[in-house]
Amino acid sequence: MPPTIKEDGIFHQYYTLTNENKTIYGSKTVVLLQVGSFFEIYGFRNKSSGTISGSLIEDVGELCQLKLAEKNATYGEMGDVIMAGFQIYLLDKYVNKLIEAGYTVPVYVQAQENKTIVRILDRVYSAGTYLSCDIDSQSQMTNYTMCITFFVTQSARGVSQLIYGLSVVDIFTGASYLFETSSSPARARSGIALTSTMFDELERYVSVYKPSEVIIVSSFTNEEIEQVIQYSNIQCATLHRVSTTDKKALRCSQQKYMSEIISNLFTEDTYDSLNEFRELEIACQSFCYLVEFIREHTPNLVKKIAIPEFMNKVTRVQLANHTLKQLNVLGDGGTGAGQKISSALSFLNKCCSPMGKRLFIKQLTAPTFDEVWLQKEYDMTGLLLSLDNYPLVSHFRSGLRQVRDMDKLVRQLVTRNIYPSSIYHLFQSLQIIKDLSVKIEERGLVTDYFTNGEDIDIHSECLVIMNWLSECFHLDICRNIHSMTSFDECIIRPGISSELDAATAAWQRNIDAFHSIKTTLNGLIRTKEGGDTEFVKIHETDKSGTVLQITAKRSTLLKEAMHDVIKLGSGITFAKEDLKFIKTSSSSSTVTISLPPLDKICKELLTLKDKINDLTAATYRELLTQLDERFLKEITVTSLYVAKLDVLQCKAYLAKTYNYCCPTLVVTAEKSFVDARDLRHCLIEQIQQNELYVTNSITLGSSDTLGAPGSPGSLGTEGTGGTEGTEGTEGTEGTGCDGTLLYGTNAVGKTSFIRAIGLSIIMAQAGLYVPCSQFYYKPYTAIFSRILANDNLFKGLSTFSVEMSELRVILKMADQNSLILGDELCSGTETESALSIFVAGLMRFHETRSSFIFATHFHEVVEYEEVKKMDRLALKHMAVIYDREQDCLIYDRTLRDGSGPRVYGLEVCKSLHLGDDFIKSAYLIRNKYFPDVQTVLTNDVSRYNAKKVRGPCEICKKTIGSEIHHLSPQKDANTDGFIGSHHKNHPANLINICEACHNKTHKEEKVYLKKKTTKGYRIMEGSSRNTSPESSNNPDS
Repeated sequence: MPPTIKEDGIFHQYYTLTNENKTIYGSKTVVLLQVGSFFEIYGFRNKSSGTISGSLIEDVGELCQLKLAEKNATYGEMGDVIMAGFQIYLLDKYVNKLIEAGYTVPVYVQAQENKTIVRILDRVYSAGTYLSCDIDSQSQMTNYTMCITFFVTQSARGVSQLIYGLSVVDIFTGASYLFETSSSPARARSGIALTSTMFDELERYVSVYKPSEVIIVSSFTNEEIEQVIQYSNIQCATLHRVSTTDKKALRCSQQKYMSEIISNLFTEDTYDSLNEFRELEIACQSFCYLVEFIREHTPNLVKKIAIPEFMNKVTRVQLANHTLKQLNVLGDGGTGAGQKISSALSFLNKCCSPMGKRLFIKQLTAPTFDEVWLQKEYDMTGLLLSLDNYPLVSHFRSGLRQVRDMDKLVRQLVTRNIYPSSIYHLFQSLQIIKDLSVKIEERGLVTDYFTNGEDIDIHSECLVIMNWLSECFHLDICRNIHSMTSFDECIIRPGISSELDAATAAWQRNIDAFHSIKTTLNGLIRTKEGGDTEFVKIHETDKSGTVLQITAKRSTLLKEAMHDVIKLGSGITFAKEDLKFIKTSSSSSTVTISLPPLDKICKELLTLKDKINDLTAATYRELLTQLDERFLKEITVTSLYVAKLDVLQCKAYLAKTYNYCCPTLVVTAEKSFVDARDLRHCLIEQIQQNELYVTNSITLGSSDTLGAPGSPGSLGTEGTGGTEGTEGTEGTEGTGCDGTLLYGTNAVGKTSFIRAIGLSIIMAQAGLYVPCSQFYYKPYTAIFSRILANDNLFKGLSTFSVEMSELRVILKMADQNSLILGDELCSGTETESALSIFVAGLMRFHETRSSFIFATHFHEVVEYEEVKKMDRLALKHMAVIYDREQDCLIYDRTLRDGSGPRVYGLEVCKSLHLGDDFIKSAYLIRNKYFPDVQTVLTNDVSRYNAKKVRGPCEICKKTIGSEIHHLSPQKDANTDGFIGSHHKNHPANLINICEACHNKTHKEEKVYLKKKTTKGYRIMEGSSRNTSPESSNNPDS
């Protein structure tokens, strides 16, 4: 019967530790306990039911493919002990699997206190606090942990305000960010009413940073926290909910604790000297809680992290209403996952190094309106694009691909969690960077641009660090060492540690003596066997160390060939009678050779191997400390150097490869604007391979005073939209255009064009060249988008609710330096309300001088008095041509003046072959209820002449013509129907006329003539006639 383990035994310890950690970190917690050279997990099988409890050993075994074994022991009433485990050096492998599956993993290591083995907590691994020793993989370039602290205030008037501060720390790089914002939620019956727009900024940060682990500190109910998770699109597997009444959360809200935490983390005066910590108090509370959370998991992870970057700074463009996703800057996968053209970010990020990729993501997802910084980026990109310098780009790209993740390597160094193989890769990366710096200096590129003004000679510093590494390490041996505790060979050069040198020398003496004995014994057998075969062979095991073995058959020959006494160098002597052979196993054909001096040497080698391994590990740790203290700043600056060089070559590479142009900043402009010529969509032009991309030009926000070279004015008041195939009437020349209404059929490319505008502006304000032939602009401070997508469907809101929530944000915050991009605004409600809301919105945007463009099908608004008064509003449409012979619509996609044809939905349906019966039925309904919006394709011809097609009134051009009017009256025709030289029913004598104009014509005895002008044929008023009018009741009078 298996022995019962005492209460203070290892199984009781494991069971207790598991329960304690589950209380802290949640049910999905797995404790790893070091036992000798293994990490082990235990569970307990109930003897009667057979179920296993006490841990998640079954789930872990299946996930990690670990075999569950009986331990031949029981633990009280819990039952038989079940175990699983793996060797120490495989810890990274299995922790990584557990982390990816959402587990938290406390690891307890074995130590010795007063000759007693104890197990102490080494660190707690979790999704957001896991820093592997590997720097080879680029599949995950960041690992952010995020903390969000919510605080609800209430004034004396009962007005609530929701403030939330968020903080994020990248475990891989040590970078940290703080942000705080507030909004006024509506009151609910109990508490506050949360809406999606309250979390726009939070959703943006979640989308950009994609945290692996999130902590929410709030006084919210579970239902409200679920709303927060949905509205901000938090999708990480590991999420912690902390009440504001929690002891640690309460302390983090007190200034004395915040000051102490910040001071311990940085310097004593950091909290007092940086006003942002006090100005953004809720964000600071969040940061303090996050830092302590990480410290509790792994204390070294918060060592030397960067002072937070305060994201409330004024030069960052505000991107509201999920702009990054609505413009496809980010895809569903976030900041780079998935296909190469799944988002603008994944397509444009052509950086070659992990550091460059990270910096590019930061710049594209957080565009700026800092004109000095932007101009510097354009100038540096232009410098690299010059004929003399551009050949460097391919050289840079080739070299940068081989540079390892130095940001992550710096964090590994700081946390002392770095393999010798990474030291080798550091050396190789420095070699490449040194060579690249030579090229930069030879071409006279501005070197302080790459170091952010730091006065550091990269070439010299790389050389100094490389020399130090070469003097300390056997780098060729380091290359294949992936452990900090187990070393097959000594990686430390002589002269670094005298103790290690002595142990290595002793080991060398013994190994030389060992080989001398082996050579001697082989020589003795050859006197019997002949040849040069190695009969005596070396055999190594972890337990027995290094020994000599021989087959049982040849052991007899060795005994026979042995002299009475054999003397070797170094005082080694052994006699024939000392030679013994020990069976390795009952079934083995080999035996182990035993001689007194050989046994002593083997024992010494085993002892020395362990001693050298321990001394190597200790010396390695000491050298890491020296590397950190002497060169950490230089390595960090070198990493920044690589990142900025990589981003710069990426910008030049994009501009050259895809024919992008340099944006021109118009700093003298009074307000933000954009004037883009031959604009393209950076993604669509790559995806669409079946037709050439149709470029278009657009001006938003400009006026005569802006000073953009050649900037076109817009049409001040546009004419009415004509029938299909016409452009509408001309408008009057205006002084500029703040906004545009964009009309056109479905699938013609309106939304893509609007996205192209937004994408190009974000690219320009991230310091990139843009897909245009010319691009003049003054940077925007805010971009608001309202482009229909499914991004809000999961939030449980109706389309109209989403639209109005987002419109409320735009109306509240938009000013003359804002850009508003809209698609089908008010598509979620009935027509009357939609038109009213839409026009009211246009009036507000026109009044605030915001730049805006809306895709719309609301042709009615063109005739509204309020719209006609908007002298800075342009009407445009994207052309579609109907091919009668082919019976199809041709998407010309060219941007033209005017609102274009009023009705085209059914024509699109017809071209998509929805069925003749269905289409006919739809036409009948449309003609019945909307007779004034018929198109050329649906209009009949006049009974007077089949060449005259019924259509809009040619006098007022406002409504559909109900009658056909003869310009030269029918009564003046002779018996053959001729009036002079022309027939009364000649098409040129017939015009479409509405009932009101027809009655007015006869009442006032007006005479109209059709004349050709330089702008086509026009109906002009002639002299009145004194003849009696024709019957106005005749629809074809």
